[in-house]
Amino acid sequence: MKLALWIMAMGYFKSVQFIFLVVGHTKNAADRLFNSLKHEYRKQNLFTFDQLARTLDQSASVTVHRTVANDFLDYDSLLDGIYRKLAGNIKQNHIFSCIDDDGTEMTIRESNLVEHREFLVRLRKKYWKTADRTELCEYAEGVLKPIPCVGLNPYKMVEMWKNYRPNVPIEYHADVLYEEPSPEVWSKVKVEKTDRSEFRANLKAKKYAGKERVESTAFDSDEGNDGEEGKA
Repeated sequence: MKLALWIMAMGYFKSVQFIFLVVGHTKNAADRLFNSLKHEYRKQNLFTFDQLARTLDQSASVTVHRTVANDFLDYDSLLDGIYRKLAGNIKQNHIFSCIDDDGTEMTIRESNLVEHREFLVRLRKKYWKTADRTELCEYAEGVLKPIPCVGLNPYKMVEMWKNYRPNVPIEYHADVLYEEPSPEVWSKVKVEKTDRSEFRANLKAKKYAGKERVESTAFDSDEGNDGEEGKA
């Protein structure tokens, strides 16, 4: 959402409206085009990213542009420096619109029902209330930097090596997806699995402790009532 506000503030759009529809019922063209990609790749086995990109690019409806590390910029730092946090308001409201020429206010309401009134939220932080396009561009040039690329997720690296590599044709074993994890990665994953096991065990213990306490209270109460009725 903040990215859309930034685009509007830069003068690309004068009015932006956000409407979150029910999940699974968006029927947008983009959703249908994603499904059209299945026509080719579902017919074959793909073992590398290069194979996947070439196969998807055969679709007549979709053009594939391969991403590189420098495509991912730190928009969080940029937008957090300009706009206020909207998490508390956005969580309970589902209709938003920005019509203000300078993009400093957003109209928010929970629904179209009469009882859900419309109200305004000031978007930009105090310093940026009157900033123009030139100031925003200068600020973006200094803040908007590429996000450091750290490679594959360590847990995914172990999974690809242990579970997938044995089933992949030998000619693809040298691909980066199936490289053997370093000792540091193995160690990190091992520690994480231990921590997760302990966390799940503690969570399970708390869950059943609460259940046993409720059952004990309920059954003790029933037994007490039965005893009183017997005496009567």
